[in-house]
Amino acid sequence: MKSDFHFYHQLRVRFAETDMQGIVFNGNYLTYYDVAWTEYFRALGIQWKDMIAIGVDTVLARTQMDFKAPARYDELLEVYTRVSRMGNTSITFEFEIYLQGDERLIGAASSLYVCIDPQTLRPSRVPDALRSRIAEFEGKLFEL
Repeated sequence: MKSDFHFYHQLRVRFAETDMQGIVFNGNYLTYYDVAWTEYFRALGIQWKDMIAIGVDTVLARTQMDFKAPARYDELLEVYTRVSRMGNTSITFEFEIYLQGDERLIGAASSLYVCIDPQTLRPSRVPDALRSRIAEFEGKLFEL
C-alpha cells in the first residue's frame, strides 16, 4: 500500500523495455527496482562513492518479484521503495510499482542486500551511520 512508503521514484517506460506483446518485459523490473534503490540512497544524501569511502559496499543476494498487472510503453510508473528490515550484515528493501495516479499495483518485490567490505568482498556489519540515517528516514527503529 502506497501509504506505507516514504519514498518513490518516477520513471517512464521506454519502447526498448517492452516485448512483442507491447508490455514491459519481466527482466526489466529488476532494473526499475535497482534505479529506485539508487534514488532512495540519493534521497538519504548517500552516493555509492560515499559508502565506499566509509568502507562498505553492497551486493544483491536475493530478489522475489510478484507481477500483478502489465505496464506499457510511455506509461509513467512510480516505484515506491522502503527498508523493511535491517540485520547485522543485511538490509531488506521492499518495492511496489504503480501507474502514476492509479492505485492498481503493477508489481512488487523484496530484495535482500548484504553489506560487504569492498576490499575483501566478505560480509560486514551495516555501518551505524547508514543504519541511523535509514532509521531516521523511515521513522522507525530496526532490530540489530
